Amino acid sequence: MAARPGEPRTRRPSPRGGPKPRLTPELVVDTALRLTRDHGLDGWTVRQLAHALGTWPNTIAHHVGDRDAVLDAVVQRVVALMPNPPADLGWQEWFRALLLPSRDIIAGYTGVARRLVRDGATVPAALPIMDRGIGLLADAGFGPRAPLAYAVLLNTSMLLIALDDDRKLAGRGRGEAAADLMAMAPPAGAGAGWEAMRPWLREWADDPDASRERLYRYTIESLLTGLEADRAAGAGR
Repeated sequence: MAARPGEPRTRRPSPRGGPKPRLTPELVVDTALRLTRDHGLDGWTVRQLAHALGTWPNTIAHHVGDRDAVLDAVVQRVVALMPNPPADLGWQEWFRALLLPSRDIIAGYTGVARRLVRDGATVPAALPIMDRGIGLLADAGFGPRAPLAYAVLLNTSMLLIALDDDRKLAGRGRGEAAADLMAMAPPAGAGAGWEAMRPWLREWADDPDASRERLYRYTIESLLTGLEADRAAGAGR
């Protein structure tokens, strides 16, 4: 299967005794990206990265910098995989075209979503997306609230992905928590709300991937609906 643009290309091993590929910053980041895809952003060390490259940790520092610098470069590479939909879309359709495909992209690199919540506005690859998104919101009538609306959409979507990452890292990423809740006796004081939640928990336990996607889409649509109400109310002031 061909790698997606921005993902590391598979390198053929050098013949025994043959020269190793020349180490470059791009190769360092390619390899760190692969390790992140396989083990998560916090699942590898600089020593392991150096081992994968057949070099020494201080060589990594020479070419890219310390571990934080490598992580920044990995996040930059992942964000570059996100779409930046055309500006002629309406603002709601533009955010759907950005956020819905981005879920699978970001979720493929555990730990990146949480870092984006923290650092998104300073990631160079995110700046063209931010410029276009805030510009569309401003043109739609959000005025000075456009950056706030953008932050609500981006941060909420990334936090949902980060929550899924946390479940995976805790070894409870495929519906185990929902199955445990289904097996519980109703807690003291449980009423109609607990009973109404059981079909959702059953769905989550049986097909957690579909349930997570449904929750993500519902959240995005709810935010868009709420922001449209805010936009319309603000237009009359």
